[in-house]
Amino acid sequence: MLKKLSFCIHSRIARLTAGLASIAALLAVPTAADAVANWFGSWDYVLRHDADGQPMAAFARLRGEGGSLLWLTCQRQVLDSEEPPVSFITAAVAQKQYLGRSDSRGRSTVYWFDGGSPEVGHWIYRDRYGQIPEPEQVHAFIDRLARAQSLSVELSNYRYETRKLEFHLNAGDTRNVAERFRKDCGDILRETPLDP
Repeated sequence: MLKKLSFCIHSRIARLTAGLASIAALLAVPTAADAVANWFGSWDYVLRHDADGQPMAAFARLRGEGGSLLWLTCQRQVLDSEEPPVSFITAAVAQKQYLGRSDSRGRSTVYWFDGGSPEVGHWIYRDRYGQIPEPEQVHAFIDRLARAQSLSVELSNYRYETRKLEFHLNAGDTRNVAERFRKDCGDILRETPLDP
């Protein structure tokens, strides 16, 4: 039981670390030969392939106010040649202010769509990023995002001071990005496409 729990914890930490590392490495949209970039209005979208031509990572990025960025990431990554690939899906917000690190439980983060009722989630924080840690939460976030015209997020720094970030969405473009992301993520994770 302890060995299984240890593997589960190790796997979750590896997914979170890989997700944050991917976001940090991709502040600029990749332009490598193995990546195909598309634009959906104000959204940047990149699909990367492995050496066999199979999709291995999808990244969607939207610029917000004050230099903030909203990232959607789905990736299959080999962290250790003796272990199976680690797959993860994340949604994250990056901004210029230093936020510090959160513990593994995350830090309470408030966000709301279209000025509606605020929602609270525990996001993992690293440096200038706040990230939704659980796949189910990411799926629900993308479903809500696909129908929204605006997103507000309050990230909190290590002193628990909040900073509100605004993202203005074109509903049609965002819906198209969400559909494409679900399809590509299903291919990357080798699952059936993610239903809206």
